[in-house]
Amino acid sequence: MLINKVEFDELEKKIPTDKSFRDYLAPEMGKTYIIVVTRDGCPACAKQKPKLKKLAETLKERHGDNVVFVEIHVRRLADSDEESLRSKGVLGHYFYPTNIVLVRTSDKGAIEFYRNVSPRMAELKRNVENAIELAKVLRESPE
Repeated sequence: MLINKVEFDELEKKIPTDKSFRDYLAPEMGKTYIIVVTRDGCPACAKQKPKLKKLAETLKERHGDNVVFVEIHVRRLADSDEESLRSKGVLGHYFYPTNIVLVRTSDKGAIEFYRNVSPRMAELKRNVENAIELAKVLRESPE
């Protein structure tokens, strides 16, 4: 699967209270994690999905398992923003789709390398490739 889809309400239950979402979603050093937060009824999310899938194909082909794409999907039920408000509190985003690039370090845990709302794919790709290079350096450097 190119992009792992996770429902926010399920993710919310799995994140330990003593861990940040970054540490939970980016567990391994040497990998780059692209987190995409989407919501039901979001026109920009629908527009971005095919472009993101193409980017995932390109990056997976080039970098294999060193790049991990995760879509966190937020439900909007019966005109209720309750789940959206909870996701904003947990993930620290405001708009949809929000794209977050994470890299794990040995001393600070997972760090946020990049964050943007509905970026152009060329910009996202450039930042992901920079994060991949950083992850490689972190993996190869002695503790």
